[in-house]
Amino acid sequence: MERNYDVIIVGGGGGGLSAAIAAHDAGASCIILEADTHLGGATANSGGVFYAAGTSVQRAHGIEGDTPAAVVEYIMALNQWKARPDLITYYAHESAPVLEWLISIGADFPGGHLVCSGVESVPRGHACANAGAGIGQALINAVGARGIETVLDCRVESLIFEDGKVVGVRAQGMELYASCVIVTTGGFGNNPEMLQKLYPSSWHEGWTWAVHRDNPFIVGDGLTMAQDIGAEIVGFDTGLVLPTSGFWKALEPWLPPWIMVVNKEGRRFMSELSPYSACGYLINEQTERRVWAIFDDKALVDASADITYLDPYKCGLNIPTWEEKTIREQVAKGRVMQADSIEELARMTGIDAIALAQTVKVYNEDAARGKDTHFYKKAPKLCPIASGPFYAVEIRAAIIGNTSVGLNVDESTRVLDQHGCPIPGLYAAGEVLGCWQGPRYAGGGLAVGGAIVFGRLAGQVAAREVQAATAMAA
Repeated sequence: MERNYDVIIVGGGGGGLSAAIAAHDAGASCIILEADTHLGGATANSGGVFYAAGTSVQRAHGIEGDTPAAVVEYIMALNQWKARPDLITYYAHESAPVLEWLISIGADFPGGHLVCSGVESVPRGHACANAGAGIGQALINAVGARGIETVLDCRVESLIFEDGKVVGVRAQGMELYASCVIVTTGGFGNNPEMLQKLYPSSWHEGWTWAVHRDNPFIVGDGLTMAQDIGAEIVGFDTGLVLPTSGFWKALEPWLPPWIMVVNKEGRRFMSELSPYSACGYLINEQTERRVWAIFDDKALVDASADITYLDPYKCGLNIPTWEEKTIREQVAKGRVMQADSIEELARMTGIDAIALAQTVKVYNEDAARGKDTHFYKKAPKLCPIASGPFYAVEIRAAIIGNTSVGLNVDESTRVLDQHGCPIPGLYAAGEVLGCWQGPRYAGGGLAVGGAIVFGRLAGQVAAREVQAATAMAA
């Protein structure tokens, strides 16, 4: 069999680009096959946050002593140890060096963009100056500078599996052969059938579902082609879902501070400014996985006119969901409930009327004090719900932040079969993995960071396998 390349990388997002660079730098010939018409994938369309500890960016802004051990403790505790300590530990130790590498190839992570991106107390979310496009472009430039071959608009259909080993891929009527294949095809957030089967808690029958990344090829190809040759799928019903009004398919990572959110029982159950790494999970735990934003006309008008109602980072929504014009348009369409009394609003939405009235009373008392004494919402202002008409906007956790059901790998990113044995010649990294995140997304930047960290590892290990095989053959 004639080998076309040492390593074939299926997918040109953050994981694939990083894998190609690492494999090339280790001496392997490689090619990237990307189904889309451009490189960058979900990484380039993301918010561009990279989760890391012990970085130069942290130290430059007075954050000393943050360690990999602290990251491991945080992520494992948040997931109640239902996560892979080997992968979490590797990531924790490699996150800072990989961030410094990204900086060295042109990605800019200003200290002013350093945030707590999960529920941790130490800022570890390093936001790129030009969001995900900044990270993607740095990786694309690095691939171009190395002369790594890339084929766009090329969808891989299957893996070539011969004599118990992956030896290439089939794509658009051609067969390409290599010593190793690295699958970095992303998740399946644009595949309704796969969402219903593998991530059912994210699926809302009859409801607008959406992904926040404009990528038509996040459809689970990598899972399908690997499963066809015996790969194990793990992480059932895990991922990250974000709140949405369902008015349109767009990213709505945070709720505004001036609303009050209740469940069907008419009770608050969280701070309306809960981090996006927690908010969707909290909503999905409520009856029928639906909740309502409750507010009055004065709050709507005042919030639309007064920027002090919005926190510049946490509440600055990038779409006009909560603007007065939008709300009134949605009232006319019947998507937003409007009533002259709280009791009537409860009847229209099916919320427990007595409980809702009591919740509004308590919330208004807190608004008068200027302090949320129950959920400690740190809003610039608490807006009472006192002046009709009153409004209810239904909210569901229906935006797919990422899917965490996917392939199982060992500590070297070798894909495992259903018996836990490595499939020779097959590696994987990025959102296609089902063993990395755990039940809870621990913080913004772990998806992008995980793709790049494990993409680099996959490229390095694959190149070493090529070199070992070449030496043996000689």
